[in-house]
Amino acid sequence: MQQHNIDYLPTSLTPLSQTPSDLQVGCLLIEELQQAASLVDFKEMLNRSAKLATFVKTSVNQLLLLDELTAMTQQDTLSSFLAIESVAAVQHEDASKVLIDCLSHADISVRRQATWKLSDRRPAAAALTLLLQQLCLGGIDTMHAHQTLSHWAKFEPELITQMLSKALLTHDDDIARARLTDLLGTLHADKVNGMLTRLATDTNESVPARVAAISAMGSRADSFSTLLQQLKQQDNDIGAHAALAIHDQRMLKLAPLPHRGGGLRICQLVLAKVDRTLSSGGCGETGGVASLLVSLGDALVRQPGIDQVLTIGLGSVEEAISSLSAKDNTSQPYRIIAAGDDMRPMNSTNAWEHLPVLKRSIQRCLGNFGAVDLIHLRMLDAATFAAADVANTLSIPICFSFAPDPQNTVQALHARGQFNRRAFVDADAQTNLWFRARMLEQMGRNVGHVALFPQPKCKLLLQDIRKDLRHHKQQSVTIAEGIDIQLIRQAALESDEANYNDSKGVISDLANKICASRRHLPILLSVGRFHPIKGMARIAEAWAADPLLYNSCNLVLVGGNLNHPSAVEKKVMEAIDSAVPIKDHRRDGLILVGGRPRADIAKLMVATMQGCSDYWAQGGIYVDGALKEEFGLALIEALATGLVVVAPSTGGPSTYVDHGDTGILVDPEHDLGQAIHQGFALVGRPGRSLKARNMVEEHYAIDTMAEKLTSLYLTVRDNQ
Repeated sequence: MQQHNIDYLPTSLTPLSQTPSDLQVGCLLIEELQQAASLVDFKEMLNRSAKLATFVKTSVNQLLLLDELTAMTQQDTLSSFLAIESVAAVQHEDASKVLIDCLSHADISVRRQATWKLSDRRPAAAALTLLLQQLCLGGIDTMHAHQTLSHWAKFEPELITQMLSKALLTHDDDIARARLTDLLGTLHADKVNGMLTRLATDTNESVPARVAAISAMGSRADSFSTLLQQLKQQDNDIGAHAALAIHDQRMLKLAPLPHRGGGLRICQLVLAKVDRTLSSGGCGETGGVASLLVSLGDALVRQPGIDQVLTIGLGSVEEAISSLSAKDNTSQPYRIIAAGDDMRPMNSTNAWEHLPVLKRSIQRCLGNFGAVDLIHLRMLDAATFAAADVANTLSIPICFSFAPDPQNTVQALHARGQFNRRAFVDADAQTNLWFRARMLEQMGRNVGHVALFPQPKCKLLLQDIRKDLRHHKQQSVTIAEGIDIQLIRQAALESDEANYNDSKGVISDLANKICASRRHLPILLSVGRFHPIKGMARIAEAWAADPLLYNSCNLVLVGGNLNHPSAVEKKVMEAIDSAVPIKDHRRDGLILVGGRPRADIAKLMVATMQGCSDYWAQGGIYVDGALKEEFGLALIEALATGLVVVAPSTGGPSTYVDHGDTGILVDPEHDLGQAIHQGFALVGRPGRSLKARNMVEEHYAIDTMAEKLTSLYLTVRDNQ
């Protein structure tokens, strides 16, 4: 153990009295944290780590406890990871040295944790080179390094600016240069304007770096008007981003718009392409949440207390510009965020590194639309992180949908029976479990109005998070998500089989893809994004591995941009091809339909239920291959059509799927293929279909959800 001269402590740490009990309590808390780690108990690790950090912060024996914590950082990866939060609570330069040492750790999770926690400390020159490396990695690593260095620049602006200047001289990688420029654009040192100008106008510079510099100009009060007007003339991405920057600069000079009288004006957002028909449904990041927001927007404006619902989604820079001139006299207007480019596309994994642009874009959309009464945030993602910051800056109340997403992920991993210390660290590296759990806690504590998912542990977790707060200031209501039942009914009305052969729609497309020798079989249907977490490849593997299964049904996977797939979609498609090779005879029974609008999904579900004469048999079922679902809107839609569903037991489905009756709940470690067989066995169960439809109509209609949300929103306004 490292030794310290405990005869001397900084004035702020000098104890009024040295009491052995203080040190003993601290050591006991460290031991309890290590015990939680030995069990890989996520909840206890979070709680014990927070409790230890709080204790260490005020302990009279900080340096002695730091010795113990330093020893933890020299053990295995999980011990190192868990020690960092409490090390950061020690306000002594020796703690900074420990954190800086962790920046060189072999595991990315430890480096990421140390980068994050250094943001609460004073600048340390010894950390700059290592933080710069983190900044250039991309994704959430870039975000954490950006946040830390941006905070440090408030104390040492010239030091951070000089570091970036040198880095831009030595880094040749185009994407790394864009990440460096993103940080540069948030600084306020004297040299920054000149550096941004050079980057923006250098035709030899990479487009991502030039775009980053131009975007930053829009958020600065300094005059770049002439330069931006010149750049705007270019008929390319440079010109388009210059146009957005000009708009942003104009907004800096405008006074905040006053709230209008009348009904509420609500804002909701999602990092996906959204429009009234959800034309990009299932493609890229456009999945269940995007579908929900489109349906919910329609339902909310039918409520007497709401005038308008502004929906903010993703799009191209041209679409972002066009949306700014859209008329606001509609009840459900849309605005567009433009982030990333062809060389640095944005997706759910790397969206964190685009945080500066996300903040500017959200503020631009809100400023262009005008005053809103509240913003509803839903995901533990970069959009929520950015929007919460913007809302706080603009004094816009926040409503948050509270779901234990990180906890459900861990539960699903535990259920597979392969979860250990190493597996936890790997899972954190992939899905940012710890950071998102802390973000959930922060949202639960800081946001006054919460819509709880209808899972029993949701309310218990929120109560635990808020146990030391004044409850009368905290509003929480359990609100189930809903679906547009009218869309399902309309699809059923239009399901006249006699018209299928003449139709040019999705049913005709599917009929043409069914192999002639397999047109007597029912459909096994799944709808969702082509993202690894949705389990499309898992379904294909289970289906292809079971001769009885692939000989008794056709597998139809709906989702993905098949013609122009993203990098993530390509990996899923490759995994599907690996499970069922193109030239394999089983491929005749696998049909990829691609992403489809909401109305098409409803038609496919109805057709799976009812069959289509001469092309497929009635009595198909729906399967969700994810290891866990927070809720599962597509599952609810399938139940609304009367389909049997096979769903993960982890998360939301267990609250509405009646196992063995309306569907089958399958544990993550269990055989998905066997669960599908069990699902087909339920098709003829008397009363099952009617029971499923009635359950959805009674509890999960979108208008019911809208009514409850409106009541919560009115509470937000009345409390202002």
